[in-house]
Amino acid sequence: MTEPNETRDDRAERAFREGLRHHADEPDFEPLTLPTAARGRPRLPRWLPVAAAVVLLAGVAIPLAIGQFSGGGSQTSAVPAGARAPEREPGDAASGPPTVAARAGWRWESYRVLSYQVPDRWGYAYAPRADWCADRAKPPSEPFVALATELLPIRTIGCPGDLPASYLQTFVSVRSVTDPDRGWKLPAGWKSTASKEVDGYVVEVVHTDAYATVADQIVASVRPIGEIDPNGCPARSTLAVATTAPDAAAARRVTLCQYDLRTMPAQLVASKRVSGDDAATVVRAVSTAPIGSGPDDASCTSPGDTAALVRRWKGDSATDVVVRYSGCRGNGIFGGSADRQLTEWACEVVLQPPLAFTTGHGRAAKLCAPPKEVPGPNPTPSR
Repeated sequence: MTEPNETRDDRAERAFREGLRHHADEPDFEPLTLPTAARGRPRLPRWLPVAAAVVLLAGVAIPLAIGQFSGGGSQTSAVPAGARAPEREPGDAASGPPTVAARAGWRWESYRVLSYQVPDRWGYAYAPRADWCADRAKPPSEPFVALATELLPIRTIGCPGDLPASYLQTFVSVRSVTDPDRGWKLPAGWKSTASKEVDGYVVEVVHTDAYATVADQIVASVRPIGEIDPNGCPARSTLAVATTAPDAAAARRVTLCQYDLRTMPAQLVASKRVSGDDAATVVRAVSTAPIGSGPDDASCTSPGDTAALVRRWKGDSATDVVVRYSGCRGNGIFGGSADRQLTEWACEVVLQPPLAFTTGHGRAAKLCAPPKEVPGPNPTPSR
């Protein structure tokens, strides 16, 4: 109905508002939210038992049953229909890296050339590989992000191509488009959803129909990694730091970055944001280790396959510490106020999934190899 003295513009505005009110009553209506750059809400690490890994200690393959580091939980609770920036926490403006916000209830993962989002409640575990029949490890009870893509050695064993469905759980991984198939066929009732290619890689979700919507949302979130990933790690790094920076003992936000040393400069393969007491624990572990370097293995010369970068944030600036653990020589903690020796504690708190230990030599490997069993359902990284 036209109001007295109402102009054409007035009528158009009123019709627009009435249309919004009408659609707001519909069950699937959501207001438009423009994507913005914001600092994401951190998630604390929670560790739950799962799968088996193969770790090379001084060139010998030793199977180790390790734990799944998980956010636990169900599918539906972490799948909001719309994307919006997470809320800031007190102190974010002065204690964290600049990041691109993930949708609420989700987090960023990165691998080499791309980044993508997964529900916060998805944990980490090892996905079945071509040697799946060697351990016949049961899958975790919840969906997960696959660890150590391309980095974990595969045993030369002829496993059947028909993987039983009981050995499978919904998971996401990053695969090179030039890699051979995964080494097993999808069981009946399972399918894969893959993203568009980004510089030779795709994100792939292996899932049942129950997770089809989540799989579509994951692959839709894929983006080129850029120079800095959404968690604050450089996509490429020379891993060169000066031993002059203070130890930043008061840092309450840390980014953990893991790099493939077989590429030059080293290429990012995993990243994780850590905050609060857990960040302070990481800082203490790398800044209180004994002065020096090592331990090294004089019987070989390999520089190792991976290394980690610990970024300690103050505002938008970071001081970096390099942790080397996989080589025969050159191991230790470098940066901060002094070079330091590698310790079991430093390995434990730095190599939190998705960072993963895969190869090593001598004493350094013994310090950093994951334990055969993870005590309790939710152990803390502090000692």
